[in-house]
Amino acid sequence: MCAALFLTAPWTAWSTSPVRDAIVFASLGLVAEQMAVSVSKRITVAAGNLPILLAMMFCGPGVAAGVGLTVGLWGVWKERSLFLALFNVANFGLSAAVGSVGFAVVADAAGSASSNLGVVLVAGAVAAVLYEVTNILLTSVGAKLEYGLDMRSLWRSEIRSLLQSLAVLTGLGLAIAALYIKAGIISVVLLFAPLLASQYMFKLLVREKEHLARQKELSDQYLEMNIGLAAAMVVLIDSKDEYTANHSAAVAMFCRDMARVVGMGEEEIEAVHLAGLLHDLGKVGTPDAILRKEGTLSEEEWCHIREHPGKGAEVLSHLATYRDVADIVRYHHERLDGSGYPDGLRDGDIPEGSRMLAVADTYHAITSDRPYRPARSSFEALKEIRGLAGVKLDTAYVEALARVLKDKNLSYREGSAADFMDEFRRGRVNLRLREGSLSGATLPERLREDPTAL
Repeated sequence: MCAALFLTAPWTAWSTSPVRDAIVFASLGLVAEQMAVSVSKRITVAAGNLPILLAMMFCGPGVAAGVGLTVGLWGVWKERSLFLALFNVANFGLSAAVGSVGFAVVADAAGSASSNLGVVLVAGAVAAVLYEVTNILLTSVGAKLEYGLDMRSLWRSEIRSLLQSLAVLTGLGLAIAALYIKAGIISVVLLFAPLLASQYMFKLLVREKEHLARQKELSDQYLEMNIGLAAAMVVLIDSKDEYTANHSAAVAMFCRDMARVVGMGEEEIEAVHLAGLLHDLGKVGTPDAILRKEGTLSEEEWCHIREHPGKGAEVLSHLATYRDVADIVRYHHERLDGSGYPDGLRDGDIPEGSRMLAVADTYHAITSDRPYRPARSSFEALKEIRGLAGVKLDTAYVEALARVLKDKNLSYREGSAADFMDEFRRGRVNLRLREGSLSGATLPERLREDPTAL
């Protein structure tokens, strides 16, 4: 009998084939450990301790230690340190032996009552506690020897995991032990089949979650690479026309602050800020002579200029899933009365982000020196765009810009405080665009009805 390996108490083992049962317990433990699932740095879900508990209860310390050692051998190949590998194997075996001794002592002390199922389960609970406590105690010793970690700190940090593991091991393990007593080893195997199948399905789900997380990480890296490439194109344009980079930074800065004033969400703020940085990206294909021309542009030259919103949007849509940002860029030269380009959109057909960008773009263009005219003051620029409000520019965003500029210093009002690389770095840190359309966003109704109510 299994129990005869250690105990001479009046109770007897329920198995007539202790070697067979020990082999079954070890096999179930190995399969359970093979399907262990790490759900965090500190928590691993596995059913390997349950067969060890059965061995502790019904096969004596020697066999229980052997089952523990067998289960512990599964993790040897994962350890880079030979010391840790051997230490962990010994930990499993010694913990199982200690738990089995505890079970035997309690059952032996119960005397003739030890044949009672309740007494056996109480002894099993003691075995489970001794196993878990010994395991964490030996683990803390190993951590001290290998890494110099403070044992008390480790206990404090692991006590919650210890209690969770102990609760599962005691509750589920004793239920399986009772089934083993009543129906034998076959019932245990039949019970473990769906248990291990559930653990396997859980492992697949965790693996899929990790795969999706990795895909998101790669997508984010691709996103940042594309943003960097687009920003490099803007810097390239600036080498042809020194106005572009500072203008883009200033427009992005104004758009970000306007979006906050009107109460847009963080994702929308980040999108319109990025659109401001990259709104002139399409000028990369515009001839230098046109960008630097001091006189009036010919109709053919204007045709080149009118192409840049569409070209910029096309570049963004090919780089990544920038549909919303691409739309903002494409339509930022559209005007409420339909006089804009490239598509001559009117009123509500123009995306909100594009309306905001149009205000910031027009304002900063007026306050900047251009080859064909000198810069005008912030006061004059604000006065001019207010004259365009409701006709070409959105009144709500004109007043939003006025509110933004109200308490700012001269360098901010003129846009000279903006630096392209600073704005780019700020946007790169915060940018995490989500699914959805900024193009369909709307201003709060109160603001739409009264643009000055900011």
